[in-house]
Amino acid sequence: MLSKFLRERLSEFLSEEALNSLGNPLPQAIRVNTLKISEKELVSRLEEKDIKLEKIRWVRHGYYVKKAPFSMGATPEYLLGYYFLQDPTSMYACEVLKPKGLVLDMAAAPGGKTTYLSQLMENKGCIIALEINKTRIKSLKSNINRMNAENVITIRMDAREVKSLGLKFDRILLDAPCTGTGTMHKSKEAMKKTKRDVEKCTALQREMLKAGIKVLKKKGVLVYCTCSLLPEENEFMVVKALEEGLTLEEIKHGEEALTYCYGVELPKELTRARRFYPWHKTQGFFIAKLRKR
Repeated sequence: MLSKFLRERLSEFLSEEALNSLGNPLPQAIRVNTLKISEKELVSRLEEKDIKLEKIRWVRHGYYVKKAPFSMGATPEYLLGYYFLQDPTSMYACEVLKPKGLVLDMAAAPGGKTTYLSQLMENKGCIIALEINKTRIKSLKSNINRMNAENVITIRMDAREVKSLGLKFDRILLDAPCTGTGTMHKSKEAMKKTKRDVEKCTALQREMLKAGIKVLKKKGVLVYCTCSLLPEENEFMVVKALEEGLTLEEIKHGEEALTYCYGVELPKELTRARRFYPWHKTQGFFIAKLRKR
């Protein structure tokens, strides 16, 4: 059951029917790792194991798992790094970034997006993957090795201190730590978030976004995304980036971001950012593509 705080906030822009659907189960999805295997070969191998897949039309290498007689995280193909268990929006955020050159992943663990960036770059260029948590960086390094992502350098550090590296980046992915209110289909904790939780997350998001903008090259691209449905963590955060002089670029898939919420008129260009909901067969998610002038 949704907390009173979340119900009040989300009912500003979601119907009662939509609110009640947020906890519904969603199909599992995988991303084929073309650094190790072709899509055709992997699909064939998995079908031989009686696993039924459905291509996700709006991401390049994603498939829904329609049927699996056993855990998708326990197959030889998974352990060999032939695929990654990953939500479609998580894949799509990487595709929106169009990574090239020197890339920064500001909150990299457990590595789903990092390894997909590497895959999209065909192991060319360089990705700097930051993670502050000592335990989570172990899983990050494990997945990087398993997926054969050879162009990644992992660094344990607070992303807010990234300027100390003395580098400027062509592309930056900021999958910001958030309340996770878009993950209610798998997390009861996500339904219990409070005003204090939001305030804690937004304070960190502002600092990380500001740090990312400082190390982004001119004409470089920063993709800001969260698995939250709350405008405080999404649209209102992007407004801060627009105030810093960045511009929003169009994103093809998803629903237009909000331009009015909580009685506040927001910049019309926010329609270029995108929101995703469970009825898109994916977790609740927000993506904004920002370019530095």
